[in-house]
Amino acid sequence: MFFFNRLQTRMGIPAKTDLSHFLTTYLFASHQLFSQRTGRIRMLSKSGSYIIPITVFLVILIIVLPASAYNVSIYGTNSGFNPDSHKDSVVVVRSIPGSAGTELDNSINQFIQPSIDVIILGGEDTFTPATAAKIEAAVAEGKILVVTYPDNRRFDVSLPASNGGTAPGGHFLEIADPTAVSSKEIFAGLPKQFSLHGEDPEKEQAVSRNGSVTILNFDTGMPALIYGKYGKGYVIEWTTRPVPSYMSGETADTILYRQITRLLPAPVTLPTTIATPQKTTMVTTRPETTSTILNPIPSEAPAPTTGSVTVYSSPIGASILIDGVYYGTTPGNLTGIQQGNHIIRITQSGYYDYEGTIYVIAGQTSHAFGTLPPLNQVSAAPTPVSIIVPVVTAEPTQAKGLLENSSIVVAIIGVLTATIAAGATIFSHIAKTKKE
Repeated sequence: MFFFNRLQTRMGIPAKTDLSHFLTTYLFASHQLFSQRTGRIRMLSKSGSYIIPITVFLVILIIVLPASAYNVSIYGTNSGFNPDSHKDSVVVVRSIPGSAGTELDNSINQFIQPSIDVIILGGEDTFTPATAAKIEAAVAEGKILVVTYPDNRRFDVSLPASNGGTAPGGHFLEIADPTAVSSKEIFAGLPKQFSLHGEDPEKEQAVSRNGSVTILNFDTGMPALIYGKYGKGYVIEWTTRPVPSYMSGETADTILYRQITRLLPAPVTLPTTIATPQKTTMVTTRPETTSTILNPIPSEAPAPTTGSVTVYSSPIGASILIDGVYYGTTPGNLTGIQQGNHIIRITQSGYYDYEGTIYVIAGQTSHAFGTLPPLNQVSAAPTPVSIIVPVVTAEPTQAKGLLENSSIVVAIIGVLTATIAAGATIFSHIAKTKKE
């Protein structure tokens, strides 16, 4: 059923049109056209007269049938997307367990091959930054990336929201704009709010970037499901694990499938008018007089191949290196950067380096911001300090005579003085008694 609906869409047939009736009419009109042009309606056999119409019909099937499904590569299941629920429209080209980051690194070229339309990351963030950079480059060329926490921590400038660390999740998720047409399409038949069940999972403290669209918010106002354009493609980001804390896997799958379908390129519409034979007449025309254009139209300027990058950092004054080439210090506006994916590094003495990837779009300005945490202060081993304590050492004295020792002399004088004073007192007392 999906195939015929897709066929009707690609051929521009209204949704309510009976496709079998249309094809019957097409075959009949083609038979009449073929017969009239040959002038042998009755002479042709019935089987031969249908060769061209049937051939055209088979060509239509060959063109339309591959477009009835899109190809995906899947890493892990945290996003909630379930390809088994869409076997008529989703073809899984590569599927890797969410705990096998090394396997994703080793098969990244197959994971992002040109035939892939959608890349889904919902596993552990154990793959390398080089793998993340290749995925970003593939998205910039036109693919859709669905990335779920914690895999989003491997990306930076390609995300629709800037991430600033982790925090506990909120009490519920709610539709950011219930009145939007896109919200009505995505959440048709679904609730407008999704309450937390059980323990709240971790989330990114995300802030939406300019141009991005928030689909679901936390009760705190932070985006939970958000998407934005990156290069020629799109990035859909879950800033938390939605299943099973906030919704069932079936609900998360429905939301993502509808959003992906909205972002996929629209099918090519073929004209529905069936050609009918027209009577032609020969018309003789006179040659027209042509005038010479004195001022030729100037040729269009070639399309730009470079873009600009504005780099900020905290703290400011850090060195900027793009692909290992020094470009000055922050804040800085760098021009003449070739279009494509680049590795940006911001360094400053006394701080940890910041390193990430940035995709430059020709004729546009990309923005990069890096926070440089200070290096851990490592205390040096204490240097022993010599404390000089003066020590008084008694020097030995030589033996001296009795009167040469001042202490003994003083003592003798004291004894003599006391004896004289006592004698004087006794004498005065005796003299007083005699007078009486």
